Amino acid sequence: MTKVLLLLSLLSLPLLAAEILVISSYHQSNQWDQSYSAGLEQHLKQAHHLGYLYLDTKRQPGQTRDELLAKGMAAYRTHQPALVILGDDNAINYLAGEIAALGTPVVFLGMNENPRHKGLVGHPMITGVLERPLLKRNISEMSQLMGGIKKALVLFDSSQVSLTAIEDEFKIQTELRVGQTLINSQLIGDYGLWQEAVLHAKQNGYQAIFIGLYHTLTDAQGQHVSEQQVLAWTSANSPVPLFCFWEFSVGQGRAIGGLVLDGRDQGARAAELIGAILAGAQPGTLAPRAALRGEYVFSESQLARWRLTLPDKWRYKTLWRE
Repeated sequence: MTKVLLLLSLLSLPLLAAEILVISSYHQSNQWDQSYSAGLEQHLKQAHHLGYLYLDTKRQPGQTRDELLAKGMAAYRTHQPALVILGDDNAINYLAGEIAALGTPVVFLGMNENPRHKGLVGHPMITGVLERPLLKRNISEMSQLMGGIKKALVLFDSSQVSLTAIEDEFKIQTELRVGQTLINSQLIGDYGLWQEAVLHAKQNGYQAIFIGLYHTLTDAQGQHVSEQQVLAWTSANSPVPLFCFWEFSVGQGRAIGGLVLDGRDQGARAAELIGAILAGAQPGTLAPRAALRGEYVFSESQLARWRLTLPDKWRYKTLWRE
């Protein structure tokens, strides 16, 4: 009886606080980073210590693989973490294998690429959360909201992450049909060309614009244009309703919303995997998984601006952002 009581008391003790290093592909003010970090901290911060490194690959795309690897490994040596979280494809591609080879568990999140192609499925020290935006379904749902969309423009920046996201759902087609909606998808790297596409959307026959990622656009001088500037300008100047695929684009002076991905859920799902690993599970026994496949998130002010009304069947499950 004494041994049983001792065992039960040990099991009830909280896990020892672990040092966890989060290495992000992007920068601290990036809203996707902020949302998944909020999910991580909500579930982990009270029990563990989280340190952060931001590789800033969206605003500084010219960094070499060796430079990024050196940054990541320097932070790894400084923090000496029990576990490393890698946020988004660039950090995953450059660092997952190197860190796992040292015997440290790696949990990735925000991965758009197929993890099988990177040798991550079944790896004994690696698991994580996949990012799969619902491009086709979102367009179909928003067509219902508008009473039908005959033609829609989908805009992404020209980053590798955008190309991967587009290829995953649209394959290699730049034009395809979803239900009654003809979709034209464009990958644009130049801010001036992005502005032209938006301004001419209505005269080119589009009834709605859907924006994906817009974080690597550059101006005529080759300088990075902040994502906040791109989003605010696009919202203010779009001649047709503006929808989006990610929650961070929704709000007043932004996009109307849609059936979108929320980074908080990426963080929450990653935290579940981390809890299991720190409790003794081997990462290789935990298969990579997709996070929640989309939430209805809308801006009341943007719906009002475009005189759109949500169907009653969506209202009870809609989240509001302003």
